[in-house]
Order: sequence, then structure tokens, then C-alpha cells
Amino acid sequence: MKIEKKILNTVLSFFCIFLRFFKVRKNKISFISLESDRLEGDFLMLADELTKNTGYEVYYELFKFKKNLVGYMSYFFECIRQLFVINTSALVILDYNNYVVSNFKRKEVKVLQLWHSSGAIKKFGNLVERDYRIHNYDYAIVNTDEFRPVFAKALDVKEKNIITTGIPRTDALFDKRQLEQKGKVFLRKHKITEDKRVILYAPTFRGRLMTDFTDIYLDIRKVKEALGEEYVILYRLHPLVQKEISGRQDGIICCNSEELYTLMFVSDMLISDYSALIIDYSVMHKPMFFYVPDLEEYRKAPGIAVDYEKEMPGPICFTEEELVRAIQHGEYSLERVEEFQKKYFPYMDGKSNDRVVRVIDNIMSIQSGRERNSTK
Repeated sequence: MKIEKKILNTVLSFFCIFLRFFKVRKNKISFISLESDRLEGDFLMLADELTKNTGYEVYYELFKFKKNLVGYMSYFFECIRQLFVINTSALVILDYNNYVVSNFKRKEVKVLQLWHSSGAIKKFGNLVERDYRIHNYDYAIVNTDEFRPVFAKALDVKEKNIITTGIPRTDALFDKRQLEQKGKVFLRKHKITEDKRVILYAPTFRGRLMTDFTDIYLDIRKVKEALGEEYVILYRLHPLVQKEISGRQDGIICCNSEELYTLMFVSDMLISDYSALIIDYSVMHKPMFFYVPDLEEYRKAPGIAVDYEKEMPGPICFTEEELVRAIQHGEYSLERVEEFQKKYFPYMDGKSNDRVVRVIDNIMSIQSGRERNSTK
């Protein structure tokens, strides 16, 4: 264990002494994040519904980790705050792994892990090398039954407590009117005409939150030059590694600040790798191409949670030249995309948020000692 972790453990253990003066509040629900310092996505949607229930005391502890000296110091004090927020809550809702929960959680506090993606293309959690073992999560939601065994092992949760509901934020994928309005605004803003073929490039986050972030591999300028003027490439990197690619040229647009689902809607095809975005994009029933020059290396670490060659619904490319050829020659099958969607994105009704709210109501009923209601 690193010296920083030993110091943090010592400090948190000291503050645990004072927890005896703080009781678990039976109606308190706390949202805790290390990825965002504002309410958004799944948290925003769920919070909007939960605050309508006047019987709940909804609390937010939102923190965006930054990999610098100030960021590490801020994280240190954030863990102390989380210690008291977590251990005075009946239910804690997470969107990322949490050190305090895994090491300093009271037994009577329940934890629901929403995770921050629609599935697991790559291995994560306890399935990969970590600084600490994930522990003390009680429930998790998933998009499909296919991921229940993987999530159970990765998050150390009993498989019966991995609940298939769909992911709240994906409800926006089924609001066609809103998507069309935002799509028109985006196309006007960037002066993209109807004669252009729009490619969305969205790679996965390579690395771990508290350690190293790995850069992207695709030479976008090279691909755009090979494809020609007919194409426009939109690129959007993971929030933890976002930057604008140098050497901008016409037809290559940085979209890090744009809404992801808007980009998915306006695009004609996707280039990705191991990102769970693939699952969301399958709803669009559009072509997907997979650029994975590091496939064999990635298979070893962190590892892949699915049979990659069998499951990916599109051409698997190892060089920019292969990728360009696959796009130009239309080497894809929309039937495979639809089969992939049915398997990994079964809920197409836009009501996943409602299902998760019912799960939360059920957990809170148990916490309050009331009779359990069905989560179906």
C-alpha cells in the first residue's frame, strides 16, 4: 500500500471514532460522484423524481477528481466528508467506484451502484488490477441480463441483486422530437450540409481514474484525408482525457463540449473500440466500425468482458488503411447491429428511469422496515 493510502486510512479510521455520534437517517438518500461536480445524467434524472417524494431527504456530494497536486489534496478532504455523508445515509447511490464505501461503510447503509456506462465491453472493477478491492456494494443496475454475471464479479455484488432495468439517461435516445431539434441546431452551428457523410469517433477511456490516462490511437487527420471531402469527422473524447486534437482542418470537428446523444443522432456511422457507447449507438441501427490496433495487448490488460470478434457488429480494423477501406466499401451489416441491440439493449421504451426509481423505492421501503414492493 502506498504511503498516501496509509495516511488516508489512518485519518479515516480516526474520524470513524466520531461516527458513534451520528445516526443513519432512514429517509436520507445520498448521490456521490467522483466524475462530476454537478448534477447530470442518471443522477439528475433520478434526483428529479426522488425529490418529488417528500418523504426522502436527498443529498448530493459531487466531486470531480483532477490529476494534480491540488486534485489529490482535495480528494483527501473529500473522503473525510464522504465518510460522514455515506454513514448517515440509508441509501448511497454511486456512479463510480468509491474508496470510502469499500473500506469504511456501516453495515446498515445500503449502496446502489448505477455505474457510468450501459454495459461492459472491457473488464472493470475487481476483474482488473486495482489499488483497492471493491466491496460493500449491495445492489447494481444493468442494461441487460447478459451483463449480470460480469457486474456481480466486478462489483462484488450477489447476482440476485444485479437488477436489469435499463439505464436512466438512455431514455433520451427515444425522445425523437428532442433529438431532431438538437440535431438541426448542431448541423447549422457547424455548417454541415446534407451532402456530407458524418462519422462520429468516440474511443474508450484508457487507464484508471487515480493513475494513468492513455492517449488515443487513431490518426484522424490521416483518415479524413484518405476519405476525402465527402466526409466530416466529429470526435468526442472521454471527459477525463478531453483535449482538442492539434492540427485542425476542415471536416474535422472537436465535439468534446457537445451532447453525446446529439452527436449519435446526426452521425451516419460510428468509429469506436471498447467503449460501452457501442451499446447505446446500436439503438440507432447505423453502421459501426471498430478500430483496435491494441486488441491483443488490451485483451491481456485490462481485458475484454465479451467475445470481441464474435460480438462486435461491424468490421474490426487494426490500421487506418483497413478502417478507410471498410468505410469506403460499406463492409458492414445492419442486421448484425440490430441483433446486437436486441441482445444488449432490450429496453426500447424510454422508461428505464421509472424502473430504477421503483428499485430505489423498494430499497428504501426495506430500510424503513416496510413491506417490500415488487420491482417489476
